Parts: sequence; C-alpha cells; structure tokens
Amino acid sequence: MHELKSLIKYDYDVVDANETISKVVSKFEENKKGAVLVKEGDNILGVIREKDLMRGCVMVNPHETKIKNFVIKTGILNESELTIENVAKRFVEDSTPFVLVKTSEGIGVIDINEFLSAVKPEFENLKAKDVMNTDIITINEKDSVAKALATMRNYGIDRLIVVDDNHKVVGIITGKDIIDRVISPKKESRFGKGGGHVDRPLSIMVESVMSYPVVTTNKLTPVPEIIDLMINNNISSIVVTKDRIPEGIVIKKDLLEILIKRKSPTELQVQLITKDIALDEFDKDALMKDLERFMRKFKNFLGNAVMFVYIKRHKENFRGLPLIHVRIKLTSDKGTFFVTGESWGIEYALNATLKKLERAVLQEKELLLDQRMIKKFYEETMS
Repeated sequence: MHELKSLIKYDYDVVDANETISKVVSKFEENKKGAVLVKEGDNILGVIREKDLMRGCVMVNPHETKIKNFVIKTGILNESELTIENVAKRFVEDSTPFVLVKTSEGIGVIDINEFLSAVKPEFENLKAKDVMNTDIITINEKDSVAKALATMRNYGIDRLIVVDDNHKVVGIITGKDIIDRVISPKKESRFGKGGGHVDRPLSIMVESVMSYPVVTTNKLTPVPEIIDLMINNNISSIVVTKDRIPEGIVIKKDLLEILIKRKSPTELQVQLITKDIALDEFDKDALMKDLERFMRKFKNFLGNAVMFVYIKRHKENFRGLPLIHVRIKLTSDKGTFFVTGESWGIEYALNATLKKLERAVLQEKELLLDQRMIKKFYEETMS
C-alpha cells in the first residue's frame, strides 16, 4: 500500500462541467499535466479523454455543448482501499488512463504507466505467450477507414492490426488515429481554423491513416520488458509476431485483467463492466445470475476460470430498447474464449452472446474429446 501511495499525484487540470467543449479544447492543447478532471459544484464527476472531446467536436456544436455531456464518470478510491486489485479494477471499469484517489490532501490521480511500472514484479515469471490475446483482428492496408471503424464496432475494440497481402504486419490503426488524422480537420474547420483544410473522407485507405512502424516483440519476451516497451514508446499495445506474421497482441487492459485474476484467485469469477449504462441493483443481480449460471454449468470442464463481460450502449433505439454491444473474454484452464454480440436490450444482448460463448466452449470440449478418442484408438491398435 505504501508503494501505491507514492504513485498518487496532485498535478492535474480541473474544468467546470458547464464549460463548453470549445473552451476545454484549448485547455487540452495547453495541458502538459496529462489528467483533466471535470468538476460540478463541489463534486468531481470524473475525467475527460481527448478522444471523447474530439468526438464531441464532430457530433455536436462545440460552442454550445457542455463538457459534462462527454465526461467519463469514474469511481473514486479512498486511500484506505489502495490495493493492486482495487486500482486495477478501477482502470478496467473506468476505461481511463487515470484512477482517482481521495486522500487527506484532496483528490489525487494515479497514472496507468506509473502503476504498471510499479507492479512489474507481479509479472516476473510471465512471457508474452502467457498474456497475449491470440484472437487478433486484422485489416488489410488497402481497406477503407470506414471498414476499419465498422470492424472496430463489430468486435467492440479500439484498434486493428494492419497487414499487407502476405499477412505481414505493416501498421496499426486505432480510434485515436482516425480522430487525429481524419476527424481533426473537420474539428478545426468548425472552430474557424480551416486554413484550406480539406476533409479527408472515410473512404481513404487504412495505410494513409495507420501508425507505423509498429512496435513488435516475440512470444518469449518477458512481460516486464513489454511494459517498458509500452511506457517508453507511449503506446498501449504491443504486437507479438513471428517473421512479421502476427501471433497475438498484448494490451494494457489484458495485463490489468491478469492482475485482477491473480490478486483475487477464485475457482469461478465474473467481472461485469458497463459503459454508458446505469444498472440498478435488481438488473445487475439478474445479469450476474445468468453469468454465474453459465460458469457453474461448465465448471468441471473449464477448471479455474475468470470471465470479463463488457457491456456498452450504442445510441440507436428500437421500440424503446437501446442497441447493446457485449464482449466476453473467458480465460480458463482450457484456454481463452472471446466472443461478441449485439441486440436490442441488455438481457437479449447478453443471452445472445452467452449462446455464442457456449457454442465455442462446446466445440473445444468436443475437440478435446475427439483427440482423446484418437489417442486411445492409436494406443489400442499399436499395443
């Protein structure tokens, strides 16, 4: 706990929730401190992220819309609650690069890079192959930015590995890249800073927007070295390759999930994370019962398992029900399963995604059974 206390900093900017987006943009351009907290009255609502600010500039009139419409509402840890598990959970649940901490001196912030650097010993015996996500999503360099955005939305992710026709890694494209290199000219023109800018259409090819060269590593690289690569290059993911062919990707969120799992080891564990959705206790209990019922059903097969469920609300509505995107990552003794789904309403979306997950688990179960049967047959015929 003492080491975590030393990570708390009080060097940040604060903006009023009723300020307009256009006024806050200038603060971001001047801000050298990293964190920008949003305050309403005497209360800290949360933080504002640059990508949400830029999105707001395109979606609404930035001279009239208040910043509180785009604030990321965060939890605030008390100083007495400072544990590696609790801080990691706040990073994952809030999906921001800062965790807010209430201390005797006021509100402080912990930066995600400083936190990961401090917890490197927790990953001492792990290598890239132990933590990487092998369910990587790629896009060809000649595909359009519009297709990249659609793919990100379909899978509920914010980055894609860009490959050439030989499936070799040539770049990476994130939502932030698209904001900075496609949406920013539109933002500037709305602020009267056009200066001859021409809007870049979403039909342009990914290769003209992607970031390159890509920072890569191999699957035997120790995780502490991967953390250093992320921090030193100011990036949130590392692509794992072999002969430039992508084998996996390590994202900061993956490392945080592993920390949570290792710090609260249970036979079955479910982490429910929502975005743009307010769940009351009754709804949350109902969802947790469905998730725990699934975990119990496959308990004997999965062994030690942890499920991370991310639920996000889109703006579309149909007959009063919002469009819900669900992403489930299940890590277990039998491997990692990753599925996504969408439907109208939280309950329908979750159940549809759980059915996908069940099919994936059953397929793995049948595959292992087939392998055992083949092995038994081989042993019997050769004896």
